Amino acid sequence: MATIPVDLLDRIRTIERRIRELMASANSSPPMNQVGTGDIVVGDQGRIRARSSLGDDLLVVGRVEPDRDADSDPKKYQQGLELRRDDGSMALSLITADPVNSPVQQLRVLDHQGNTVVATDVAGGGLARPYLAFPLPVPVDTARWESTGATDWTTLYAGPGIAQHPRVRCEVAVSGSVGASVRLLVDGIPVDAAQTVTGTATLSAVFTGDVAAPFGDTVGFEIQAKVAAAGDTVACVPQALYGIQS
Repeated sequence: MATIPVDLLDRIRTIERRIRELMASANSSPPMNQVGTGDIVVGDQGRIRARSSLGDDLLVVGRVEPDRDADSDPKKYQQGLELRRDDGSMALSLITADPVNSPVQQLRVLDHQGNTVVATDVAGGGLARPYLAFPLPVPVDTARWESTGATDWTTLYAGPGIAQHPRVRCEVAVSGSVGASVRLLVDGIPVDAAQTVTGTATLSAVFTGDVAAPFGDTVGFEIQAKVAAAGDTVACVPQALYGIQS
């Protein structure tokens, strides 16, 4: 039998020892489907996906479509979140469908028919949907609840509300002399232009405008009216008051 060099036997023993160490390390490592400590990091082109038994996406976290700038070099990818029901309908999303004209991502909750039931406002902040009604203002002057003959602006209705949208919409029914005017104020600031009774004695006034108050703050609403000349009269009643998106 040929003589085997000693250094070759040493190398074989070293290889065997390392194989044993690797096997021991593999057997003692945690399961590959669990993370004990540390983070899972996905790059800007990657995503985490959970799929149904049919292979359809249920959850996507990371890169979503459309890209912010698919033509740029390097490309600008959009990172977001999509959560779907097992029937394929979207339930929750944090994306923008139009990165160019509306770059801010909107958080939306959708019903199974695709209707947006809850959404953030991407322009003014706060809530876009649903449109929540404010408590209707109540009369200030109990002796002349909804009418006035004053030629100066007179508050007929006032009441508080909670700012949850960036804008407000108010509908007021008005009856009075030609030239009489009605307006809406939020925290003492007129919203939209005052509206005036013209050729007919009735007017359906609609006011829309910004609510200059942080989300969740209490604001004061006032409906004021005045007549064009002494001896005239005007009466009004608020029919709706609610917040709307920008």
